Amino acid sequence: MKQILFVSLPAAALALGLAGCGDDLTLPTRPTAGLSMTVFLGNGQTGTVGEPLPAQVVVVVKDADGTPSAGQPVAFIQGPGGTDTFEPDTVVTNEQGQAASEWKLGTTPGEYNAVAQVVAPEDSSPPAVTLTAAAKVGNPDTVRAISATTQLGHRNEAVGTPPRVVVVDRFGNPVPNVQVHWSADDGNGELSADETTTGADGTTGIDWTLGNRVGVQRVTAEVDGAAHPTAQFAAGVPF
Repeated sequence: MKQILFVSLPAAALALGLAGCGDDLTLPTRPTAGLSMTVFLGNGQTGTVGEPLPAQVVVVVKDADGTPSAGQPVAFIQGPGGTDTFEPDTVVTNEQGQAASEWKLGTTPGEYNAVAQVVAPEDSSPPAVTLTAAAKVGNPDTVRAISATTQLGHRNEAVGTPPRVVVVDRFGNPVPNVQVHWSADDGNGELSADETTTGADGTTGIDWTLGNRVGVQRVTAEVDGAAHPTAQFAAGVPF
């Protein structure tokens, strides 16, 4: 007995359409008309240069009726020329319509701006949302001399160039409000202070009066906990 196959008209039309497309087949995507997107969590945070923000950035996509829209690809895009990154940089919304990404700040302190954008044709994509963050300098990493490290002087007289240092983080950014300890290691010299604090530009210094000794006298600047914690200055006293 022959079997008779019944095919509904829409199904038959779809089958004929697919057969005629060949290699140009484009699968349908989720509808994007009427979508809206807002920042749900994590906007306006402050973090440390070169590190991820404390919390992820989360956006939410909704349909025209306000229902969370799952399955929508969202791109997180840094500002032009920025050294900051998103991981991942493209996320598909979950059942709650949310897409989350970790924002790693760049190596320069200051304000950072980015956007989140639904990946869709331009005429149907909702407006991008702006993301903002601020980066502060990292912990003290290196104490660096910024004045002469060797010079000649005379006993019981102030050196011609007082010792000065800058304290920077691991990316070379000046670090303010850091305590610097100073010590006269050789020669019994006198220092204007045993401890100073870096200013807004990360620098600080002291006045140094040489002791009553012929030869080489030294002063050391030190920051507790820094990876490269000391800078040293020397003065030669010929007579």
